[in-house]
Amino acid sequence: MLSVCPHCSTPLSCHDHRVRYVKLRCGIRVALAVPRGYCAKCQRLHTELPSFVRPYKHYEASVMQDVVDDKSLMTCPADDSTIRRWKAEFSASAPYIETLLHAACAKKVPLFGEPLLAILRRKIRRWSILVTPLLCASDFYPATQFALVPPG
Repeated sequence: MLSVCPHCSTPLSCHDHRVRYVKLRCGIRVALAVPRGYCAKCQRLHTELPSFVRPYKHYEASVMQDVVDDKSLMTCPADDSTIRRWKAEFSASAPYIETLLHAACAKKVPLFGEPLLAILRRKIRRWSILVTPLLCASDFYPATQFALVPPG
């Protein structure tokens, strides 16, 4: 269960579980019972998603990451329009993610260097799990964007 509210850091109380459906790389759709916590201060419910599930998305996170990285398109259960949308959403989000990474590192941004996000995508196998806490901390959750969530 989530221990603290991501908005105000107040301890959460266990509220209930919610069913969440996710389509895995193999194409099988599974139902997950994900816990929800209640923040008494904010009066909000927070769903704790496992690290392989993204907010507002119905496919396994590694499938989406492989599509964005142009890897394993043959094993992707999504249709072509969904794949194009994921790529467009990520392209639109990449500058924002890049800014968050630099802010988190508290380093000066080189004027003509390779983007930090590009370096992470090339060198770290599951880069999205590293980037996720930054997105969550900044409340970057538009339903139409490439969304990430912290590992549970």
